[in-house]
Amino acid sequence: MKATRFIMMFVAAAMMFASCEKENNNPAENENPTDNLTQTEEMIVGSWNETEALYIFTQGGACDTTSMFEDGESIEITFKADKTYSSVYHSIDGDTEDQGTWSVSGNIITMTDEFGPMNYNIEQLDASIFNIRYSDEGVDEDGPYSFEIKIRMTRK
Repeated sequence: MKATRFIMMFVAAAMMFASCEKENNNPAENENPTDNLTQTEEMIVGSWNETEALYIFTQGGACDTTSMFEDGESIEITFKADKTYSSVYHSIDGDTEDQGTWSVSGNIITMTDEFGPMNYNIEQLDASIFNIRYSDEGVDEDGPYSFEIKIRMTRK
């Protein structure tokens, strides 16, 4: 009788533990990467083609604007929901890949790769267009200067 009672209690306890759902102490495993994105970040996530990249240098009243692309060159960039990005630069000499992380604060997107962070102003962002601008200024032996990099992208 004691043995039967012990077996029944053991079976009941085993069923109780087996039916309990295991608690996941790592909530990141349960989250969808897009759950924590802002509306701006959600619009950025995806693949984009750079259609134009201009380098604008101004010094001493002179302004020089140069396209950063030559014939046959293009860049594809993919922003992922986990805040990483990858890009491929296509040229006649072959493809070059880059990767890094990205974040948004206000209207600034910061892209960080092996060379460090670059802060770009978000000029335009909608379902099909993403335009950003980097600017800096300084002084060299010829005096004060400023330069900008304007990048225009369309959704792939």
